Amino acid sequence: MPTAVKDQLWRLVKSLTKAEKRNFKLYATRAGSTRDNKFIQLFDLLDRMDQADDGAVTKRMQLTAGQYSNLKRHLYQQVLTSLRLLFINKEIDIELREQIDFSHILYGKGLYLDALRSLERCKGKAVEHSRDLLHLEILEFQKLIESRHITLSRQIDNKMDLLLNESAARSYSVLNTSELFNLNIQIHGRYIECGHSRTPEDYRDNELFWASIQTHRADREIAADTFHQKINRFQASMWYHYIQLNFEDALESAMNALTLFHLSTHMTVKDPDLYLRCVYYVSMFAYLTGDDRKMQRYLRVISDFLDDEQVLLNENSQRIGAIYRGLMTLNGQFHRQDWVAADAYGASLRLSYADGSFHPTSHRWGQFLYKFAAICFILRRYEEALDYLNEIINMKAGILREDLLLNSRLLHLLCNYELDNRALVDYHLTNFTRQMRRSTETAEVHRLATAALRKLIRTVTSEQEVVFTELRDALQQVTAADPFEHKALLYLDLSQWVGLHLAPAPAPFPPLRMPVPSGPSGA
Repeated sequence: MPTAVKDQLWRLVKSLTKAEKRNFKLYATRAGSTRDNKFIQLFDLLDRMDQADDGAVTKRMQLTAGQYSNLKRHLYQQVLTSLRLLFINKEIDIELREQIDFSHILYGKGLYLDALRSLERCKGKAVEHSRDLLHLEILEFQKLIESRHITLSRQIDNKMDLLLNESAARSYSVLNTSELFNLNIQIHGRYIECGHSRTPEDYRDNELFWASIQTHRADREIAADTFHQKINRFQASMWYHYIQLNFEDALESAMNALTLFHLSTHMTVKDPDLYLRCVYYVSMFAYLTGDDRKMQRYLRVISDFLDDEQVLLNENSQRIGAIYRGLMTLNGQFHRQDWVAADAYGASLRLSYADGSFHPTSHRWGQFLYKFAAICFILRRYEEALDYLNEIINMKAGILREDLLLNSRLLHLLCNYELDNRALVDYHLTNFTRQMRRSTETAEVHRLATAALRKLIRTVTSEQEVVFTELRDALQQVTAADPFEHKALLYLDLSQWVGLHLAPAPAPFPPLRMPVPSGPSGA
């Protein structure tokens, strides 16, 4: 799909559902407008196009560059306006902002009391749906009206004191929410920038960083913690423990965040994206800690939520849910070593991706491709695995996960080795070695595998057993002592691959334990 800014209108039109297109046509033809209007003709033309092509559109509609630019701008605004009207009863933020806008109009007409009544009704909904920023905006507007005009509120005892106290409490609450959100983003950014703790020095540095970004203010106790404040605190703690390679504590923090949704079940439908993310994090850390019971339980939880017809999810939430359910399903099948089921499920995802019903981002799709390649490698379909790996490596958008790209390239080398493409292995080893030097995600496992492959392609078959034996012993020593190396082995269990070549007789391919390639940083 194009990513250029000039194609944003085409992307918007192509993203519309049938119901949304029908709603736009009804909106566009209101008040006697006809389908002959230029912007409606442009809409129909873009809707029929498989790719954005400004030249073809201007030629077809006989427009100058200036006319086309103005027409696109008008159509873009009209489509968004029609979507706003369609979703006003489905998205609480849109509804609240409309009511605030109405209050501004009433105030501008001099109807101060009517504006205050409208704001009071709107404030109740903001509190009910935990929209702290909108709640504060409403309070500030109420204060503005009360401060500039004599209203009936002054005849009510303590009315102004109550309003001022509520505004102060909400201000502190919004500030606390912002600070805890910052805490979550800062520790997440720390992982993206520096990766895991690799040495005692890294561990101390990250511990000091974690302490330095905490905020301690005496006025924090004035307002009680809100739902989103608690969520951000737990997720920040989860990231910190993940950086320190403490998966058990990270799982506990993820569980604490999810428990908040269980205690406030109405929030699952008010913020479904965050709920889905919390469920996925629990499942992912359950995978890293080997807790199959939790993996199966929360796969059922997310499936029941997505299949519940009473839960109305927007397109973005449906897309996020489909991605998480797909990853969680494959993770469970990998953990239980049910490769036939994983292969069948992967095939269904590929069909859904081809027909457009399953459309993850390029980065997410790269993570699925890695899993498909792993399945094919396990089932000895090396050429098919290479097709998926080549698609990952050649992605124009690039892969955000450096560890995923490292393991993809290593698996690419292993597939070529199994196909006896020694010249290709030798060629790609040079590039892979260069990449390992640059990457902060390079583990000793990668270096050992690279060194072993160099020896294997230069060793006759009868003498290769010695190389595999040395690699097996080295892997056992490395992974037993270092949690980072243990995590790396979860991404691609080389000991299982080594065991295949040390087996005394042909046997079914032993399974590889693969990672959750989407990991926490993919969210």
